[in-house]
Amino acid sequence: MNLARLFLLLIISGALIAADKPATKTIATKGEEKTAAPAEKPIPRTELKALVAPGASMKFHFPELTVDRHGALAACNLKLPAEYETTKKYPLVVWLGGGDGGNTPSKSFLPAGEFILAGLPYPKGANNPAQANMVGDYAKVWTYHRFMLDEIAKVIPNIDKSRSIIAGFSNGGHSIDGMLRLSSGPKLTDYFGIFIFADGGGTAYTSKGNLPDLKGKFAYACWGGEKGSNKPATSQLPKALKAKGATVVGSEMVGVGHSFDASEHPKVAEWLEKVALATPATPAKK
Repeated sequence: MNLARLFLLLIISGALIAADKPATKTIATKGEEKTAAPAEKPIPRTELKALVAPGASMKFHFPELTVDRHGALAACNLKLPAEYETTKKYPLVVWLGGGDGGNTPSKSFLPAGEFILAGLPYPKGANNPAQANMVGDYAKVWTYHRFMLDEIAKVIPNIDKSRSIIAGFSNGGHSIDGMLRLSSGPKLTDYFGIFIFADGGGTAYTSKGNLPDLKGKFAYACWGGEKGSNKPATSQLPKALKAKGATVVGSEMVGVGHSFDASEHPKVAEWLEKVALATPATPAKK
């Protein structure tokens, strides 16, 4: 065998070996090349019960739903308490992010305690027609979120709905306000007893329709005091929520623009611990 033929055989062998390896994607970051791990394989929801354990992190995938506002497969991340027990009831804390949202839970505003944490995304296409970066079709958002909540409850049935919390910043606050005012079908108040609006909600667009009976429910609304905040709208919410029977706190974040500032988090946590979670709320529907 001559040298040229041997060299050709080595090249062909190398190509065949490379073809057997799973494809990876390289990402250039400021002049350096990094290799990303292969995309995770979604775990079917029917198999998630086997993963329920103290401190477990779980991801619920919803291939039957439309993609989220980022164009990604609909999914939500969930975290169980470190001391989780199937015989105990726990509040579910749902976080709705600002802007295009996401599916990452948040606990920065919570007191010490045991909570089930979840982050829910927004569906693509549920925009405010007058402002594309704002969520607007709240019936569509609620249908999306309710399906996720019902599927979570199939895997985690020991959720204390009366003490569960839904909190959101900006588009998250808008969504909570808009979903509360929907007049038909299962209600947001059937799933949650505590509502937190961070510089969101109260706008002429989100506040279409009437608020439901909120007797026995709790709400905390905070807004920035500086230019760029949603103060003109969100600052109107406490009065409206109180008129429907909710126990309400309204708080202006001094020196803050459009933000859920870290300085407000301990105030929310203290209110949750001493008021909203200390007083049994009106039982939500099963």
